[in-house]
Parts: sequence; structure tokens; C-alpha cells
Amino acid sequence: MIERRITFIIGDEGIPSWKLNQLKILAGYFRAVVVMQNVTRLCQANAEQPVRIMSLGCMPGDLCQLLIEGSDAELACMVLTDFVAEQFLLVKTSGKKKNRNACSVVRSDKANSAFYLPFEMVILTQAVSAEQINLIQASDVKEMLLPRLCEMLNPDNPALLLEMMQEREQISSTCMGNEIALPHIMSVEIKQPAMAVIQLSQPVEWGSNRGPVTRLIAMVLPAPARRPHIEAFAHFSQALLEPDYCRLLTENTEPEAIKAVILHTLSRPFTVSCDTPKE
Repeated sequence: MIERRITFIIGDEGIPSWKLNQLKILAGYFRAVVVMQNVTRLCQANAEQPVRIMSLGCMPGDLCQLLIEGSDAELACMVLTDFVAEQFLLVKTSGKKKNRNACSVVRSDKANSAFYLPFEMVILTQAVSAEQINLIQASDVKEMLLPRLCEMLNPDNPALLLEMMQEREQISSTCMGNEIALPHIMSVEIKQPAMAVIQLSQPVEWGSNRGPVTRLIAMVLPAPARRPHIEAFAHFSQALLEPDYCRLLTENTEPEAIKAVILHTLSRPFTVSCDTPKE
């Protein structure tokens, strides 16, 4: 079964009924199931049911995805991507050329409250293949993957973070359950908040009875942490307690989509008052 996803933000006018009807018509042309998924509110409805989509309560600034599955998924994705780019704010993906509605999600964006953070940070992603995982023994998983996370976060001096990461793991496993581990540290040696995501093509054990993991999401924070740092990362940590949210992180494979989901969640404490950010 072919699967494709289109990630976008709802604009100021929301989703009027004529857009939903157009989406229904376009989706009906293909041998594929198209589902509208509201990431912000963790709910979804089939594109063939416009009234059901309206009941999701989609609001301006909500992050959404079209999940497309079926034999025509690739062709449907091409057509629906053009529709989304015209009607909404399309989240930039590596496979699409830039357009007037494209939105990069790596940096905070005050003009776009869906991704606004009152501080600068970076989100990095990397994939590890099954072949790479099979080259190591199960007992060596952390020994291989923690250094890789630290190199992503601080390529000039990964050893600075590695020792702190290893000390944190010795206290207790950072496995959150639902296939996600959250290695995290706070230190005066860290100058800027950052996150690194490793996608694992097959589950690995992370020293916990909460099950194996397929996503490693490392967080580093400067110490002492500012209040906005704590609010953003606490909100993200709480979101990881929701199985549906974790499923979004583990099922998405496009780097920009993963960044969008994470950054949107980090920004939620600031969306109401983004014009007067907290200090």
C-alpha cells in the first residue's frame, strides 16, 4: 500500500465549505483513501465527508495533514499538493519546489503564530537504516546512537554532550513509551536550545519495560533555562503522553513534516499572545 502525506497550515479564513467540496471532488478522482488529519487537535475525518471535517473544529493556524493511501496515492499527492499550496500554507518538503505559500519550519517565525517561538532554536533530523542497525549488537544500541545524536547537536565538540547524555541514561531510561525515547540534558555549557531526531527503520530496545523505540528525540537546554524554554519543552513532553501524538511522530518520515509537528507543539504555549511574547 502506497502512502503519502501533505502537511499544511490553515489560513486566516479557515476552511470554508467550498474548499472542502473541492477537496472531496479531487480525492474522488483517485483509487486512494484521503483523510484530513488535524495535528493540532488530534482528530481526523475522511475527505469524502466534508460535514465531518467541519465538525473537527479546524481553526486558523491549525497544523493539518492529508494522509493518502492507495494504488493512486502518488498521483493523488501531486494533484492535492497543488490544491493545498493554492488554498492553504504548505509546509515545505524536500521534494517540492518553493512556492509563494511554502513555509520553512526550522527557525521560529513571529509572522506565523503556528510556528512562533520567543527564542531561537534548531531541529535536526537523520535516518538510520535497518542495515546500519543490524551491524550492531542489541547491547550496543545506545553506544552507537547517543554519539550520533550528540554529533548532530554539536558537531564541533560532541564529547561535551555525550558524557552528560550517558550520565542521564544511567539514572533511568529516557524511553517515553509509544516507540519514542527522549534523551535530554540541561547545562551551562549549552548556549542555545536544540533538538535532534533520529528515525529508526526498525525498533530497538532502549533499556525500558515501556517497549522498543523507533524515534529518538534529543533535547538540550541551556542552564539556567528561561521560562519560555521550560514552557515550550514541558508542553512537548506532555504531548508525548498522548498515543495519537506519538503515532504522528513515528508514522511521518518526511523531515520537514516531522519538524513541523514538533515545532508546532513547542509553539502552542505562545500562540495566543504571539504579538507580546513572554520573557
